[in-house]
Amino acid sequence: MEKIVCFSLGLSEEDIEKGKGSFYGLNREAPALEVMAITKAMLDLKVGEALRSMIAGSGINSAGKEQGSDSAPDSYKYRVVIVLALERDQVLQVMRSFKAVLPDPQNIIFAVVTETALNWTFGEYIGHLGAEHESMKNQNPRDNPDMKKM
Repeated sequence: MEKIVCFSLGLSEEDIEKGKGSFYGLNREAPALEVMAITKAMLDLKVGEALRSMIAGSGINSAGKEQGSDSAPDSYKYRVVIVLALERDQVLQVMRSFKAVLPDPQNIIFAVVTETALNWTFGEYIGHLGAEHESMKNQNPRDNPDMKKM
């Protein structure tokens, strides 16, 4: 069965339900959207391992802790949603749906699972995403030689 898998950091259960409701409201024929909150125990888990467990439907058991048994990390500045979907449009639909209903959407980092990310732990990947986000927020496009003149 095709499904869209997301991992979230810094979103409450209510935020996740609002995002999913918005997603299904806009995409009635969409595949199942499964969103799992990243817990402290998951920070040392490789993204690829977590995905394999979620896709198989076996839940995540990291360091002997069952899914949902650990609290969310609180040391991260941004909320993060990491998406695995078969099509680019599905990723954009997830992003638009969550941004439409959550407060302060410009401080939510959306990312897709890349080949490189599969071998990183959630902690490493989230750290990398945060550094990229900060760089993009503070960068002036006029200072980038690869940007076209407007």
